[in-house]
Formats: sequence, structure tokens, C-alpha cells
Amino acid sequence: MEYKIPPKEYFRKLVELYHQSRDPKYYNPNIYRGRSSSISSELEDLTALFIALNNPHQCNYFTDQPIRFEGSSTKYPDIVIQNKDGIIKNLIDVKTDIGWNRKGMYSFCMEWERRIKSVKGTETEFRKGKSKEKLIGKFSDELKYHILVISKMNSGKQIESDYKKVKVEMENVFLYILSDKIHPNNYEFSQEETLNYININDQEFERLLSFIV
Repeated sequence: MEYKIPPKEYFRKLVELYHQSRDPKYYNPNIYRGRSSSISSELEDLTALFIALNNPHQCNYFTDQPIRFEGSSTKYPDIVIQNKDGIIKNLIDVKTDIGWNRKGMYSFCMEWERRIKSVKGTETEFRKGKSKEKLIGKFSDELKYHILVISKMNSGKQIESDYKKVKVEMENVFLYILSDKIHPNNYEFSQEETLNYININDQEFERLLSFIV
């Protein structure tokens, strides 16, 4: 597949974001940060940009949007992709890893499998950026929910079996593992060394874009 922005450049920027997150947001020679600050919002925007630049079709991309699901509480997909005709065919959820969920991803994916199946063909509404304008959209009959796990590292032993089960058993939810070998957020290597050592799963990026492009 030909990329305008290849996966390696996506990871280059991601590694840069992680390194920047170790510094205090506001400089003072006497301020030292312990834990890194969160990059979740930057990661959402970066992923939306990667998809938008590699998608020849014009779409609107809404990050961290409160979006109404019929028969369910408001949810916050990391990225909502809306075609110019108002149809929403793809929702994206980006996880740096799943160290937060040691029970595995299968039940999380199954919950979304049921939700996506129930809202296909229904209308929804959400905000347009910072404005108060309400947008009306319609979920496609082919709506898909894509869960991107940035790194296999720190994701628990169950991630591989969950990945295989989701791939075989689910029709509406797709789980991706975008890299392994070393975590893009590590304190052992420099930015360039991290980029050289990390194993980027190009096939997973191709699988994702095959649904969107």
C-alpha cells in the first residue's frame, strides 16, 4: 500500500510526544516532572491526522466527541469518521496499551459488538468542534468499531488470545496491535533508537485503512 504518511512517521511523532511528556509543561529550572503527563488527546489527534492524510476521500474527523447512542448512555469514541453525506461508517478507539485492563480485551470488545449491532441505521447527534452547533449524523448499516492498541508491550499475556478470538468471532469490532518488541514510551533508549528497535506491524495499518479508504 502506498502511504502519503507511512506508519513509521506516525510512530516517529508518537515517540516524540512521549519524550516531550516527560518535561514540565511550563519551564522553570527548579521544576522537575516525575511521571510523564498524559498524551491521550495528542494521540487521538495524531491518529486522526494519519488516517485523514492517507484517505483519498474527504471525510470529517471528530476527536473525543460526546456522541449519542440510541438505547445507551453517551459515549466518547476517540475518533468519529463521518462521510460528506453525513453517514458514519467507522469509529476509532486508541489505546496506548492495555495495562489498565488486566482482564483482557475480549469482554470490552463484546460490549461494543452488541452496541454497534444495535445502533446500525440509527441517527445520532454531536458537536462541531468548539461551537455549540449540533450536528446530525446517521450510523451506517455497515458501521465498524476499530480498537487500536499501540503496543503489545505492557498489554498482558491475554492480548494475543483476545486478538485471535475477536478476529474470528466478531463482525462489527476489530482489534489491532500496531507494534511490539519495545514500547514507544521507554526510558532506556533515545527517540531514534526507539524508532529503530520497535517492530511496527504494517499489516495492521493496512487492515485498518482497508475499511476506511
